Amino acid sequence: MKKNKTLLIITTALCLLPIALGLLLWNRLPEQIPVHWNFQGEADRTAGKASAVFFLPAVITAVHLLCAFVTRNDPKHSVIPDKIMGLVLWICPLLSIFTSFLTYTAAFGLSLNANLVMSIFLGLLLISVGSYLPECPHNYTIGIKLPWTLADEDNWKKTHALAGPLWIAGGFAMILTSFLNIQSANLLILILIAIAVIPAVYSWRLYKKKSADGKAE
Repeated sequence: MKKNKTLLIITTALCLLPIALGLLLWNRLPEQIPVHWNFQGEADRTAGKASAVFFLPAVITAVHLLCAFVTRNDPKHSVIPDKIMGLVLWICPLLSIFTSFLTYTAAFGLSLNANLVMSIFLGLLLISVGSYLPECPHNYTIGIKLPWTLADEDNWKKTHALAGPLWIAGGFAMILTSFLNIQSANLLILILIAIAVIPAVYSWRLYKKKSADGKAE
């Protein structure tokens, strides 16, 4: 518990770090700053300096604290390992730092392939989460929460055992396509749909098979 509280303080501070950096750079920042990029890597939306510096890190910090609270108060929180909790606590600060890195580099006109950077970040995130999924214990907060997985621990374990390698493969595919300069929104969506739908269908089939076996008995 003490270890998680210390980590929560550290990760929350990291979520807010881009605001501190923005304040240090305030007088050098332009009045309008890019905050969104299309699939061609071109900035297609800007925001005022105050909004760019404060808004997104503040929102991410709020989400971070909410995730920590919900995970900590899961009805089965006692079975959530420290490394799973650690993963939850690190996602938002890394996202805050990453998005602010893109924003500040764009603000100063530095040349950066936003698509490549975003694809690598998302790919590494999928790989990291995928490596933990098979170890994720049966709970109501973290993992693939479907009616069939929540109702049956065996279904949960088998579904997550399949989803883990699938998410890792999806992460590597996302990174590979970025290096091959395959910049397609459809391909990105296809990867995300595949890693979400395949485990769900597999879980449902396990449920139906078990239900059929139970009726046969």
